[in-house]
Amino acid sequence: MKENQNVAVKKPKQKSEVDEKSRENTKQEPKHLPMYRVILWNDQDHTFEYVIKMMHRIFGYNKAQGMIIATGVHTCGKIAVATLPLEVAELRRDQIRSFGPDPFLEECVTSMYATLEPVEDDK
Repeated sequence: MKENQNVAVKKPKQKSEVDEKSRENTKQEPKHLPMYRVILWNDQDHTFEYVIKMMHRIFGYNKAQGMIIATGVHTCGKIAVATLPLEVAELRRDQIRSFGPDPFLEECVTSMYATLEPVEDDK
């Protein structure tokens, strides 16, 4: 071999390069948190104003969104007000249940009732 002839030498792979490639090959789809609907139930003890105020304080909904929910719960008997991961849905349900009585009705002594309902997975 001549002295000034270049020889290509393949550099050995570093351990981190090997680990990174094997991780790429075994990557799995990220698991999604199961989602739950927060269901608000109708009763005759709360006003539309109460529902609108509660939806604004708990979910940040504006007056129009609150009115849609108040009308929906009054008309249908129950309505889904949000779809959230379980822990957040539980918190929001509990906030509805502890929101307090309707100050617009003297005879009202309790909060509204809310439950959770799992969202079916479309797979």
